Amino acid sequence: MQKLLRLAWLDFNMILREQMLWFMLFVVPGLQFSLALLLLPWLERQFPVMADYHPLILMLMTLQVVTSIGFVLASMLLDERDEQVLTALRAMPVGVNAFLFYRLSIGTFMAVLFSYAMLTAPGMEGLGPAARFTAALLFASAAPITTLALAAFSGNKVEGLAVYKGLSLILMIPAGSFFLSSWVNYVLGIVPVYWTLHYVDEALAGNMAIMELILALAAHGLALWGLFVLFKRRVFS
Repeated sequence: MQKLLRLAWLDFNMILREQMLWFMLFVVPGLQFSLALLLLPWLERQFPVMADYHPLILMLMTLQVVTSIGFVLASMLLDERDEQVLTALRAMPVGVNAFLFYRLSIGTFMAVLFSYAMLTAPGMEGLGPAARFTAALLFASAAPITTLALAAFSGNKVEGLAVYKGLSLILMIPAGSFFLSSWVNYVLGIVPVYWTLHYVDEALAGNMAIMELILALAAHGLALWGLFVLFKRRVFS
């Protein structure tokens, strides 16, 4: 436990030293929440058609919050990979798996808090406490997915930023399913957040959304497992 607390303190100092990291971790979520509370209602008054898509816009804003947390963690992993820290962990008591579990758990915990806060914004009152917490967990799982994807497919932080932009666009694609009625709608289900968006949509409508929840858990679990295996293979093989 002491080792993990020391790692947490070192991580916190690392984030504070780099402007981009603390901006993405603290400022971006704060700005998104402020936009959801202040700017979005004003825009909907100016453009009433936006009000019909209020929940969807809030969900996409929540997704941006959690992926920004994933980007911060990935940047730290890329730095540690360049400095051979991850390789050295194989010979240390902490171990690689314990270190990755700690790092991803910290990010996921923060993502849950931010997601839950975003889902309490006006317009999401239809979510009960249980559904809101479940939705926050589903959204938060996009943080470790982002972290592992960026760390696995990027050689450095510059490449990581480019991959992050591309991944952000991919994760936004399932929003198009709310405007489609053909079979293409279900093709978008290969992107895990598709099922998260539809779980929240069904929950807001007062439905149990059991099928969407099961598929969301399965899709996110499969993505995390595949990216974790790929990350370890690329870094340690």
